[in-house]
Amino acid sequence: MKRPGARFPWGDCAYGVTVSALTLLAALPFWLTDLLPMMDYPPFLTFVRAFQDHTDPSSPFHGTYTTGWPIAPLVLPIVLARMIAAVSSIEIAGKVLWTAYAVALPAASMLLLRVLRRDRWCVLLVFPLVHSYWVSGGFFAFATAPPLVVVGLAAAVRWLDRPSPRRGAALAAIAVALLLWHALALAQLLLDFALLWALWRAPGPRARWRALLPAAPALVLFVVWAIEMVLTRPSGGPQVPAPIAAWPPFFENAAQLPEFVGVLLPISVGYVLLFALLVLAGAAATPLRPHASPESPTATYRAPNPFAVLALASVACFLFLPSYCLGVEGINNRHPWMAALLFTFAWSLPARPALRAGLLASMAIGSGALLLHLCGRFAAFHEETAGASRLIDRLSRGQTLLAPLDAWGATATFPGKPLRAVQEIATARHGGLPNSSYAGYGMNFIQYVGGKNPMPGLGPDWLSHPELARFDHVLLRSPSPALLTNERLALVARDGPWALFTVRR
Repeated sequence: MKRPGARFPWGDCAYGVTVSALTLLAALPFWLTDLLPMMDYPPFLTFVRAFQDHTDPSSPFHGTYTTGWPIAPLVLPIVLARMIAAVSSIEIAGKVLWTAYAVALPAASMLLLRVLRRDRWCVLLVFPLVHSYWVSGGFFAFATAPPLVVVGLAAAVRWLDRPSPRRGAALAAIAVALLLWHALALAQLLLDFALLWALWRAPGPRARWRALLPAAPALVLFVVWAIEMVLTRPSGGPQVPAPIAAWPPFFENAAQLPEFVGVLLPISVGYVLLFALLVLAGAAATPLRPHASPESPTATYRAPNPFAVLALASVACFLFLPSYCLGVEGINNRHPWMAALLFTFAWSLPARPALRAGLLASMAIGSGALLLHLCGRFAAFHEETAGASRLIDRLSRGQTLLAPLDAWGATATFPGKPLRAVQEIATARHGGLPNSSYAGYGMNFIQYVGGKNPMPGLGPDWLSHPELARFDHVLLRSPSPALLTNERLALVARDGPWALFTVRR
């Protein structure tokens, strides 16, 4: 009951409404289309299907796919998706996990801001980052890991502030969960924890070294996995020997930094720079306030703003780390997005009420406009691809599909490669073997039996290839008259520009 004379908490109400509305807009796009415009997302669904079916003798995955080292990256998201799919479908399970990520990232950020005793409104910086390069690229495990990284940082700050068995166990559990989610996300947490530990003023040498104990379980398991699955197994099976590591040209790489923050759209660099200008304008009007209060757990660190150090360290990783190492691609380019996220926890708002309100309003309106724009893009993508989805539904259980789309499946709304792996949607829905999959990477939890793809892995010469008959159907977009009359294909149905063929044996 409201106390007499008490004021209505307008600030709390505005905060709750703003954050709730932006969170809803961040999660909504995943439900506006049947097929998601994320090029490397269907291979994750294939892994879920393989994990579900590889022990079923009636499935073509039985005897062709298997599981590897159990303590490995991707295990946790695959298991979670499998559990959700038990009461829905594999595709719904994936959308549920994408939604959980979109909700969890701002929620985790609010937790860390509260732990650091920084202004809760700084969470507005997170919403333009939810749909990142890595989300739109469909790199599922890495893209959905940041909420765990942020929660891990909150646990690390609390642990260094007041060590206790409970806090140490919480940090250790989060680190192990990150290992089971994505190895590079664990590496990010360990890097940030190491920097916080170096900046922390320990009460003594024994306390300093004891503070590293929560990282030990995940680090030991990571080393065991790396020795067993990375160092002793070539990535992708037999291939031309590749260098151990490769670095991109420095200045060309540096110029690409904004591209790895925003979504895979032509507008990406523009809106990233626009939000950066807003943040810099607010910072220019803000007195140097490294800590929200003297009681902040980081108030006695050696650096006045430790999370600014973490953000700069991620920028340095992008500039100086290799792009490829030990069969793993995308080493350095994952850091620009993390740098932007970490800056959220280093940012201070202007003290003047008018400047503060104007900056927050600009951030909220800009985030809302961006997320609404993405909702429109996802809805338009559904109109472009609904025919393909309906034709895929015509397949029967276990049937195989080949979808050799030109230009990697680019569309008007998403000109990148949103449909590059659309044939694996048929795998997720109907359980047929895919043309190829990431099971060929020896380090993955899901693997080919004997390291050999059971399907032919057809490429550009698919139409003349003798093993085309291994497939039941072919899905094409706007096929030419020559394809419509080709003796190896028989048209089954058309839906808009999409056409489904059976393969004549």
